[in-house]
Formats: sequence, structure tokens, C-alpha cells
Amino acid sequence: MLDKSNGLDHSSQGQAASSTQKAASCDPGEHEELQQSESKFRMLFHNAGDAIFLWELKPGVSPVLIEANETAARRLGYLIGDMPGMPLTVISPMSLNEMSDILGKLATEEYSTFESAYRTCDGTYVPIEISAHIFKLGEKTVMLSIARDISARKAESKSLTEAYNREKKLRQDLETEIGKRVDFTRALVHELKTPLTPLIASGEALLEISQGETELRLAGNIYRGAMNLERRINDLLDFARGEMGVLKVRTQPLNISPLLLDLATEVSPQFDRKQQSLELEIDDDIPLVTADEDRLRQVLLNLLNNAAKFTQRGGQITIGATVSGKMLQLSIADTGRGMSPEEQAHIFKPYYRVEDELDQNDGMGIGLTLCKMLVTLQGGDIWFESEKGRGSTFYFTLPLAMKVERDG
Repeated sequence: MLDKSNGLDHSSQGQAASSTQKAASCDPGEHEELQQSESKFRMLFHNAGDAIFLWELKPGVSPVLIEANETAARRLGYLIGDMPGMPLTVISPMSLNEMSDILGKLATEEYSTFESAYRTCDGTYVPIEISAHIFKLGEKTVMLSIARDISARKAESKSLTEAYNREKKLRQDLETEIGKRVDFTRALVHELKTPLTPLIASGEALLEISQGETELRLAGNIYRGAMNLERRINDLLDFARGEMGVLKVRTQPLNISPLLLDLATEVSPQFDRKQQSLELEIDDDIPLVTADEDRLRQVLLNLLNNAAKFTQRGGQITIGATVSGKMLQLSIADTGRGMSPEEQAHIFKPYYRVEDELDQNDGMGIGLTLCKMLVTLQGGDIWFESEKGRGSTFYFTLPLAMKVERDG
């Protein structure tokens, strides 16, 4: 809405137009007061921060300028004395049809605000926001318009739009590249798994028919190597899905104690070969948790394999499970090499590998990153404690499937 205090309105224009006639009939005191009032009005009018125009409206012709303030003259590049009598078409790029539509709208509304532009004397177009009002001034129909320069706003809006479009293109390019990477990974996984499937089946069959100790050892090496390779291939595919945001979990109430006992049995041969001991420290009567059993097994196997890999022969690995508030806290602790502060800063970053002194080419550096993805998707958190030469403990949490009243 137009604020009449910022420009000319009906009463102030009437006051200005009739000041001479009134002065003749006023006493000297009233005449001086009237002159002071008009002087104050003129000062406000010409020092307003926005351009102010008063136009006379006549049917069928372009509005003609009656008066403008000094701000308007300065911004348009004209002398203020040259502006009265100037038609609107000189300073506006609007067509007569556009002008007619706006005047028609103004005739039915008390005030109107719209964006347009004015044309300076050197032909430059400046974007403006116009607040306009049509009213009667004596026998004339006039329009008061206040034009605010919005060049800075337009420039900022254009800059923001360009920045948004750049960011949108970068995001689309990134999504395209990630999509290509996922497609490549899927193709790679397929190519690797095709020959791996008969290798696993053959290794399993050899274990069943082998008689001698040497045959059993060789068959076991083949089978375990094939299964290890399959796990790594699956981890690679899951990691690619996680980067793309399409990795999913299917959580349900789960009794975790049998799962931990089963895992301990599964990994025992691996630990036995290095004469490592595996201990379980599990609370009694652990309640159900909300988890995806397959994904949870995947996390635990990754952490257990890491613990075995970085723990010296004869070391100890401990699986822990305890209720903490509304979460179940699981832990995998080892007595291995531990990590330096530099290694700890990067441990969950993809493709980062803590080198194993015994096998510096072991692992792809995605296992712990994938563990974090899977734990987060199941509503938990994962962290660790480690000290160089004193082992590491990885903790992660899972939500309980029911409310448990127990101290954390």
C-alpha cells in the first residue's frame, strides 16, 4: 500500500494548489504558517528517497507529467524544469496496451503495486517497483506514482538464480557419475560372481570328500578363500548402493543372543589358526532389538575380521553386549596393534586402509564405512576407542524392540 506521507495525496495537492488564493484572505500569521507548511511539504517531496511522479490522466492519450521530485529528475537524467508536460511514453518502455491495462486495474483498486522499468534520457532501462494511486485533484483525474529502484534486488536475484542453476547442474552431473559408478560396480560384481559360484560349490564338495590332512587343508583354503572373496564382492556392491542412497535394511524384532553365539562358532576356525581366543561377554536376558539380521551379521563379521587381522598371534578378541537405556550396545574389542591418532581421524572414510604389517595389500578400505552406513540405517550409532599398541574397541548401538526399565 502507498503511504501518503511519502508523497503527494489529494489533500496535500489541494493545499499546494490553493495556497495563493487562501493567502489573500488570511491574516499575516496564517499566511506565514501556510507558507511554512508548503515549504516543509516541498522539502519532503524533493528529498524523498524514491522517484515521485504526478500524472494527469485523459481518455485515449498517454498520461502527461504534471510534476516530479528532484530524485526522479536526477535518476532519469533530466533537468527538473524540463519534466512537466512530458508524456509517460517518454520515460516508460510499456506499450499503450500494457499502460491501458494497468490504468484500468488502478481505476478499480485504491492502490496498486507492480514491477516495470523506466527509461533514462540516455536510453538506459532501470527496473523499478511502482506504487500507484489514481484520484481526483480539482477537475483533473491524476495518478500519483512512486518508483523504487530495484536494480540491486534484481541483480541479487539473478545471482542467486545463476548459483542455483550451477548447483543444480553440479548435482545432476554428480548423480550421473554416481549412477555410472553403480552400474559399473553391478557389472563388475556380476562378472566376478559368475565364476565364483562354481568355485564355492566345488570347494564345499572337496571338503566333504577329502580324506587326508593335506587334502582337507587345501580344500579348506579354497573354500574359505572363495567365501571371503564373495563377502568382499557383496560389500563392494552394498557400498556402491550406500553412496547412491539406495541401500536398504529390513528391520524387525530380533533375538540377538543366538546370532552372537552362531557367529562365534562361524569365525572360531579363523581365530584358531592364529591361536587367538574369542570371548563372549553378553548380559543375561537381553531383550529383543529392532534390526535387520543379515545386515547385522554383515557388520559383526566385518568388525570381527578386522579384529582378527590386526591382532597378533595369541591375542584375544571379545564380543560384548549390554543394555544401555533404550539401546543395546554391542562391542568388538581386541588386544591388537591399535591405531595412532592420525589413523583414527580417517578410519570411517571410504577407501582408507590401516596397513597390516603382515599383509599390506589386504582389504579395499570400505568395510568400516559400510559398517557405519548399515548401523545408521538401523537407527544406531557407531564409534571406537583405540590406542597405538594397546588394541581397539568398536562399539555400536541398536534400538530395543520394547521399552526396558533398566539402568544404562
